[in-house]
Amino acid sequence: MKLIKLLLVVAAAAAITLALGGNGLAFHEEGVAYCAGCHTMHNSQDGQEIVPGGAGGYLLKNIDGGSTCLNCHAAYGQRTQDGSGFGGGGDFYWITKTFSYSAHGSTRYSYGDSHGHNVFARDFGLDMVDAELGNKAPGGTYDHELSCASCHDPHGNTNYLLLRGNESHDGANFPAAPIAVSTGRRTTGTSGVSDTKHPAYGSGMSAWCAGCHTTFINGLASRMHPADRQLSSGIIDTYNEYVVKSTIPTGGDINNAYLEMVPFQTGAKDTSSLDTESTMGPTGGAEVACISCHRAHATAFPDAGRWDFNTEMLWESHPATGDTGVTGNDVLNSYYGKTFPDLGPEDSQRSLCNKCHAKDGPHGSGSGAVAVSTSFRGTFSK
Repeated sequence: MKLIKLLLVVAAAAAITLALGGNGLAFHEEGVAYCAGCHTMHNSQDGQEIVPGGAGGYLLKNIDGGSTCLNCHAAYGQRTQDGSGFGGGGDFYWITKTFSYSAHGSTRYSYGDSHGHNVFARDFGLDMVDAELGNKAPGGTYDHELSCASCHDPHGNTNYLLLRGNESHDGANFPAAPIAVSTGRRTTGTSGVSDTKHPAYGSGMSAWCAGCHTTFINGLASRMHPADRQLSSGIIDTYNEYVVKSTIPTGGDINNAYLEMVPFQTGAKDTSSLDTESTMGPTGGAEVACISCHRAHATAFPDAGRWDFNTEMLWESHPATGDTGVTGNDVLNSYYGKTFPDLGPEDSQRSLCNKCHAKDGPHGSGSGAVAVSTSFRGTFSK
């Protein structure tokens, strides 16, 4: 009997250890999470209020759902105090930052509410809606106050990053969750993504985003960049040959062509072939997706862009030194700690659209330009 009790204690200890460490998603595992981690039954423990002033909706321990999520996930880099969350999805810090600067004789702005998804987590300073769109998703009819749980299932499932799939929630109609593999929940410091450690995307990412942004994958007929579409052989060759250095845009090696700043989907329909440490560029069947140009949470740039879409040269990106609103390491953190020599000579690297389209050189012609199709319609296969 004593042996049985001892084994039970050891098994329980092992289960707790796994829940806290080994499996990053074990806390939320398939609906059997540690309920008291997020909820309070009576808002009272040892005669004291657990949540001063009363629990939030659904008996949450914080004022709202997003704040309850960030009680843990802010420490993992989803909402830092300085923009140092270098995860695949980006850092919600950036939606709190507005930058202004002088250009062409006028004051320009890069507004915080344009930098990503405006989730509500009031205990962490996230409490704004988009000034132009309110709570409505661009390119769709979704109109609801966003929280982390709008996209992720806090009670757990077997999907990539607990994304909702094959369900309707808060007015969004989600298809099957995308096929992808994560590097883990921690995204600060050396745990951030890089060209050799990054999410591995298989397929379905854009179709999933369209659960809210309904019309944004309609393609060229609607003047939309194609998404969840196979790359043509010309685009594949360009991506693999392009060295991120606009003065020498060719000469790359497919074995080391992967650029985390411009990821792609491999086209895989299951996770067996996905490798989060792969440096391989795209091969036949690879696809462009929303996440090729955007991050899912937020970035330092408008429209949650992976780079500043509003500049020709990367060194012209904002935030920049001297901009109003810049604090701490905002400039360095905007490109995940990369400096422009890493991305190419400071005076030459153009927009990272060139990783696929290579229109470098003197406006797409001359010795610096790569010989690729000049027809945008001809650069994606059907």
